Amino acid sequence: MPKRVKPKSSPDARAPLGEDVLDALPYGLMVVDADHTITSTNAAARRFLPQLERSERCHEALSCRTPGGPCEHGCLAARAIARQGPLPEIRIDIPPGPGQITAIWVTAAAVGRRPAAVFHLRPGDARDRRRRTDPHWLSGPELRITAFGRTRVDTPEGPLRGQWLQQRPGQLLKYLVCERNRVVPADVIADNLWPGTGRQGLGNVRYFMHALRERLEPHRPRGARSSFIVTVQGGYALDRRHVRIDADDFDEAISQGLEAASRGDDDFAVERLKDALALYRGDLLADEPYVDWALSERDRLHNLAGRALRALTKVMLGRHDLDAAAEYVEQMAELEPLDAEAHRDLLAIWLAQGRRAEAARRYAIYRARMLREFGEEPEFELQDLRPAARADR
Repeated sequence: MPKRVKPKSSPDARAPLGEDVLDALPYGLMVVDADHTITSTNAAARRFLPQLERSERCHEALSCRTPGGPCEHGCLAARAIARQGPLPEIRIDIPPGPGQITAIWVTAAAVGRRPAAVFHLRPGDARDRRRRTDPHWLSGPELRITAFGRTRVDTPEGPLRGQWLQQRPGQLLKYLVCERNRVVPADVIADNLWPGTGRQGLGNVRYFMHALRERLEPHRPRGARSSFIVTVQGGYALDRRHVRIDADDFDEAISQGLEAASRGDDDFAVERLKDALALYRGDLLADEPYVDWALSERDRLHNLAGRALRALTKVMLGRHDLDAAAEYVEQMAELEPLDAEAHRDLLAIWLAQGRRAEAARRYAIYRARMLREFGEEPEFELQDLRPAARADR
C-alpha cells in the first residue's frame, strides 16, 4: 500500500501567531509607532519592564533618554523605521526597582510597510561592561559615516583612522556621500575629481576606488564583492543597505519634525527637530571646504538646519518660553551671521528679557560686520525694535 504523504500547507493558509504564542516566548516583544507610542507588548516584556503598565511611550518604558544613552542622537524606533532593517543590539540600563532587572539588551527593526518598529528584549546585567554584542549576525557588515563637521568612518569594530580620509580614497568616499542617492557614472566622478584629464581620469577612478574598498574592508577576500560600494553599469554608489550616514538621519528627523509642526503636534516636532540638530555638528564635509562638488548638498543641509531652528523658535515663542527661544535664535544667528531677520529676532527677545547691554554689544558687532562685508548699514536700528511685540508673535 503506498505511503500517504501529508499535503503541505500553503503559506497563505497559515494562521498568524496568536497572543498565547507570543506570550509563551521567553524574550520580550514591544511594538512602537513612529510617534513613540507603545501599541503592543507580550508577557515577557511586561515581566522584564513592570513600568510598561504605566508607560505610553518607548523612552518612558526604557528610561533611555540619558546623556550618552542610546537615544542621545535619535530615537531607536525612528532609526529602525528609517533604516528599514534591524539595528545592532545594544544594552540599556534600567533604573533599579524591587524585583526588577538592571539592564535590557535591545534590538529594533521596522515592521513591514507600517511606520512602526518591533523591539526584541532580553535580560542583561548593568555590571556587564559591553555596550553591544557583535552586530554582524543581525545586520551584516555595517559602516557608519559622520559627515557633519570633520569626516569620520566607524565600523562595529571601531573607527577607521588614518590619513587616507584626507587623501584621494577619502575624497572619493566623500564625493559618494554627497551623491549618496544615485549611481554616479565613472566619467562624472572623473570630471569632478580629476577635471580635464580624459582617459587618465577614468583610470584614476578605478585605481582609487579599489584603494577605497581596501581601506573600508581590509580583510575582504580577493575577488569578493564589496559590502559598501557597488558597481552598477559602469557607475558607483554606496550600498545603502550597509552604509549609514548621519546626514540621512538628519534629513529624516527634519522632515518628521517640520511635518509634525505643520499639523500642530509641537511636542513631537520639538523632539525630532532637537534630534536632528544634535547631529548637526558643523557643515557637511567641513574638512573639504573648497571643493565645488560638495557646495550644493552642504548648502541644502545648512538651510534645513536653519528651518529647524526657526521652527523651534516659533514653538517656544508660542509657549512664551523666551529663554528657550533665545537659545535657538542665537544658534540661528551663529549659523547665519549676516541674516538680518535672525539678528533682529534675537535682539528683540533679549530686549524683552531685559538684556539691554548684551543686545547693544551684539548689535554693534553685527553692524560692524555688515559695514565690513557690504559697506552697508543694517536694515534695522536697535532703538526701532519692539521687544514685546516681536517676542510674542
